[in-house]
Amino acid sequence: MKLENITSRLSEEQVKADNELVTQIQIKLRGLGLYPGGKFVDGDFGPRTRNAIKSFCDAVGIPFPQYDRNFAQNLLTKKQLPSVLGMVTSNRTQTFQNLLDIAKATRPPEGEVAFLHRGIQKSKYIPEIAEYAERLTTKHEPQALPSTYTPYPKRGVIPNIDSQGLNFLHSDIKEACICIGNFANEEIKTRWLGKNALEERQFWSASKIIPILNIVCDANTKAPGVDIANCYINESRNKFTDIALDIISYRGKITSSNAGAACLKLFQTPTALETWVKNITGNQQLSFRGGYGENAFIRQPKLFDRISGKQILTSPGAPLDGQNLLSAYDLTRLISMLGWHWHLPGDARLPGAQWQSLKSIVQAMGNDRARYIDVAIETLGLENVITSPVIISKLGNGFSESRTSHEITYVAFVEFIDERNSNANQPGKFKTLAMTLRAAVQPPRTLVEVDARMAADVTEIIRRVIVNEII
Repeated sequence: MKLENITSRLSEEQVKADNELVTQIQIKLRGLGLYPGGKFVDGDFGPRTRNAIKSFCDAVGIPFPQYDRNFAQNLLTKKQLPSVLGMVTSNRTQTFQNLLDIAKATRPPEGEVAFLHRGIQKSKYIPEIAEYAERLTTKHEPQALPSTYTPYPKRGVIPNIDSQGLNFLHSDIKEACICIGNFANEEIKTRWLGKNALEERQFWSASKIIPILNIVCDANTKAPGVDIANCYINESRNKFTDIALDIISYRGKITSSNAGAACLKLFQTPTALETWVKNITGNQQLSFRGGYGENAFIRQPKLFDRISGKQILTSPGAPLDGQNLLSAYDLTRLISMLGWHWHLPGDARLPGAQWQSLKSIVQAMGNDRARYIDVAIETLGLENVITSPVIISKLGNGFSESRTSHEITYVAFVEFIDERNSNANQPGKFKTLAMTLRAAVQPPRTLVEVDARMAADVTEIIRRVIVNEII
């Protein structure tokens, strides 16, 4: 049975016995911020589901437990509960504790944690991924912006970063950089905020977006008409976009994420790739010459265009040798250049990159396993009032022996329309931002705790953007 088909009162036992109905109820409650997503949407009517139903009934003022047409219609039609957003606003400590409780109850495979490794499989946004690239080409209505917003900087120029703007982040978030954008006078203008934003740190697998973007830029510089979606490495079964997807999603169709990223770094000498990043971000202190803990799955890679049959790129044969030490600003700069490519002037774009190639990278990055943005939207109860989303990201994590700490890194680009107060006379509000965060805790604190902390602070960032506390 579905909620739409409820015409008379059902007993709780009848509801419990109907897996399809319980799943639909869980999905509706998730959208209102009353029930966690991911593996918890399972059709099993347990205490968590019952408590969420009670919270919903209390919020809308209907009897509990009373599973009748009135209950069904309220659950079907209610788009948002302002009380949920208000609760998150008023009590950040409780929000973190709720997320930590969910993380502890999730029981992912050994070595994984709830939100970092949640996976795309149960994400509401799977059907949206195919639309991401097209949405990123849309130019939205200009807005009156504060003087803190300035034109997007040219390549090689470090913007003015407000070093106090992220003081609200928890002390477990060691470094962060956020770039908020909006349209004014037909161009993207931005505000940059940071917390130790230019400190060089190990950002683990989050930095794997760099060789992917570098190859697109290099290939399109040499052959502007080439679409990277039609390229392969050495053998036709090794499609570049499949390797990029393996790197982002860890699905392992062709290679492991680490071996794939190490392979792509071999298309440049370590010095040349490092210099490329410096020339884009303007940060001359970074180091990007290391590998990812595994040998490249192809040690002498060549990039071919399937359409013409021509070789586009080849490896110079220089081995990886060094460290990968970047700043939160560097990664935020690169992912924002990807997300806003269509709206940036030529001297601010990823050099040489053509949109027909970049859109494949956008689609691959929509499949990141870390679903912190999903969790933020669920926690805030905004799932039903956010439209036209774009969520691209890359996770990273590891245990640092030198710092004796569990660490999670996360780089993301997000845009959406906030429809909470939209009507025939007032359109929804366009929101877009890029972010990079590194969180760390030392034992006996655990990776589970730092995972919940990252989820909580990403939620707080999205909340502040939604309610205009960051403008």
